[in-house]
Amino acid sequence: MSKSFTGDQFWAELTEDQKIDAVVTGHATLKQMSEGLLDGSERLRAVCRECLADTSPSFENLPIAARETEPTTPADQFIIPPPVPKAASHETPDPSKQRFGLPQGFEPRGQRYGRSVLLELNVYRLPDGQEFIVSFPKGTFASRRHLYALLTAEQYLNRERGSVYVRTDGRIFNYAVDTGNSSRELFDTGYSMADLERTGHYAPQLKPRKKKQQPKSNHLKARHASAKS
Repeated sequence: MSKSFTGDQFWAELTEDQKIDAVVTGHATLKQMSEGLLDGSERLRAVCRECLADTSPSFENLPIAARETEPTTPADQFIIPPPVPKAASHETPDPSKQRFGLPQGFEPRGQRYGRSVLLELNVYRLPDGQEFIVSFPKGTFASRRHLYALLTAEQYLNRERGSVYVRTDGRIFNYAVDTGNSSRELFDTGYSMADLERTGHYAPQLKPRKKKQQPKSNHLKARHASAKS
């Protein structure tokens, strides 16, 4: 890239410090440094002398005079143009990525073992072939430490509590079986929510409970007996 030089018509208008800066930064011509060496102050003469001493004898990179067709003003040399402001972005945000006021790019956090939810009253199968109906745990202990209760079809139809639960970290525990595996936690089946495969079946419909007939009281029995007599 070619270097710009100070025109002669502006050299005379520069102050001493500006001339020294032009010489040091290489924007002064051979003619201007010669004038500074002859007529300049002590500081300007010293700077011109050092600059000329470091220049090659052929002065191939130092023009005698600046080209008048492309004058460079002092203001162009020492003033940095202001930065161009960036145009405001008019991109329309994707409404599907900002539901309910969530930031763009938000993704719900899954469980530790991959799956986030199970569908209630749906039948899921473990890799060992066991099938369970998903239900929500009942009771203080069960609901505090577990996300789901896994019931067999028989347990579900008999309205019984099962022994298989999904813990809050996604692991599946069977509190009725001790696997005896020392590498796992007690009652840990080794399975997780990610191992449950949805079968596409649903829990069977429960039959309504039969109302028990209350035994007749002794007072009613006495009234019936007196009525017959």
